[in-house]
Amino acid sequence: MRIPVRLRRCGKEVEAYALLNTGFESDEPVVAVPPEVASELGLRYGREVMFRGPTLTYGIVYLGERVEVVVSMNNECRCVEAYVAIAPGEDEVILSAKCIELLGIVIDLKHRRWWFS
Repeated sequence: MRIPVRLRRCGKEVEAYALLNTGFESDEPVVAVPPEVASELGLRYGREVMFRGPTLTYGIVYLGERVEVVVSMNNECRCVEAYVAIAPGEDEVILSAKCIELLGIVIDLKHRRWWFS
């Protein structure tokens, strides 16, 4: 499921639809972004990290600075500071399970709905 988000950093803002990926587990809130989004936000590539994805696939991301992830629904707006994982080859923004949790987002996949807790 994808929801509209705004990513902010140092006066720059990017609007995008973000995939809510509850299988993207991390100890800290993380948002994965394509290189193009990282560039729009003025993010630099940081440390290279190898990860294991589903079905034993492997990939590489570059850790960047933190950004503010802003989600709005009706008249309510919530935000969280999240670490950025710049993901070459990725074409969409992806929120980690910790990011989803801290934003208080509840997901009903059967009815394709979401709301704040």
